[in-house]
Amino acid sequence: MSKVELNEVYEALADKFITYKDMSGRPVKDDGSKLVPIGEEFTGKIHILEDYRLYTGDHVFVREALIPMLVKAQAEVKAIHPDYDLEIYCGYRSLDIQKSNFERITKLELEADPTLEGDKLKERAHRFSAAPDVAGHPTGGAVDVQIVTPEGPIDFGTPIHSYAKDTYTLSPFISKEAWHNRQLLRACMLKVGFAPLDSEWWHFSYGDREWAAYFNKPHALFTQLPVPNIE
Repeated sequence: MSKVELNEVYEALADKFITYKDMSGRPVKDDGSKLVPIGEEFTGKIHILEDYRLYTGDHVFVREALIPMLVKAQAEVKAIHPDYDLEIYCGYRSLDIQKSNFERITKLELEADPTLEGDKLKERAHRFSAAPDVAGHPTGGAVDVQIVTPEGPIDFGTPIHSYAKDTYTLSPFISKEAWHNRQLLRACMLKVGFAPLDSEWWHFSYGDREWAAYFNKPHALFTQLPVPNIE
């Protein structure tokens, strides 16, 4: 398959993604759910990203409403195989980190296609890192997750947080095993109420603008929040 043909397949997938425009058009009415650290009630695994420690210490924070959902998702994963655990790789993300990520991806997209500009450039970058003003992680309503065993992550076709089009959940260019594993994870998270983000197989959310757009809700439940006090 030629590079042009490959790109046509990826673009066909991307045409079905929730866009920046879809999300920015959703109003937000915050329901007051607190931002809290994930505690012992969650029996899966938690990964602490080094560049997050300055903001959230040795914890992963999410909105309080997500805690029982994550507990249920872990139970769903465990029911598939006793050696499986849901690993939370990222929850609340400071707006500073979100802005830095988006700027980095925007630069990479522009290097790959210098003709991109304006709204088109913003939408393209948004596929790989949400535009800061609508991003779910700074609301505490988004999580990045994967399924792990004692030996490490199961095969998802790409590492979590990769910058590549094969991170698209429905990419046909990954192995059958990886495809199956992505669908397992997606099904578990959907079952407990999370919305998937189909440009990133690992990203799921509840209460943010992406969730509202995916489920056609009249408004999002969570606004973006400042960094929690961890002292």
